[in-house]
Amino acid sequence: MSEEKIVELEEKIAFLQNMIDELNIVVFRQGNKLEKLNLELKDTNEKLLNQSESASNDTKDLDDKPPHY
Repeated sequence: MSEEKIVELEEKIAFLQNMIDELNIVVFRQGNKLEKLNLELKDTNEKLLNQSESASNDTKDLDDKPPHY
């Protein structure tokens, strides 16, 4: 192989390694963001469940009328 070809291949390898490193950083950040969003979604679901339970308990109290009505 000629010296030029070897240098060209080394440049391509260096470029590809740099691209892989950048993509790894992107994937890592996306993973962190997904974990954060999943936690927020879980918290939101729990809040909604608590609100719906309290709302259903409130409507049950409204249906309980005293016997003289």
